[in-house]
Amino acid sequence: MSAFTLFPRYLRFPRCARPPERSAEDASIDYLPGNYPALEAAVDAKLLGGAEQVVLDLDTLVVLDTDALRDLIALLRRARLKGAQIALRSSRDEILRMLSITGLDRVFAVI
Repeated sequence: MSAFTLFPRYLRFPRCARPPERSAEDASIDYLPGNYPALEAAVDAKLLGGAEQVVLDLDTLVVLDTDALRDLIALLRRARLKGAQIALRSSRDEILRMLSITGLDRVFAVI
């Protein structure tokens, strides 16, 4: 199953979409694996605070497994329902490669 079958055409961002310029501390959250309710609450708090984009830092992950992918997609759907987007930041090659393999680097803005 392709990543694009999870998102209808009208919900996808164009490939050239880049996150708007914002300071990193405004809406940046460290992704902590295995604690989705706390992550969801943190993202909701940022969105309720008026953030148009929330940046998730994936450097705390050792591997991007199916649970993490499912969490990221669920957060993206929540953000898009509120008119916002989720951007991902990682300096780890393994994480960036997994995003590329799954096609999610074309769905999320990757910083």
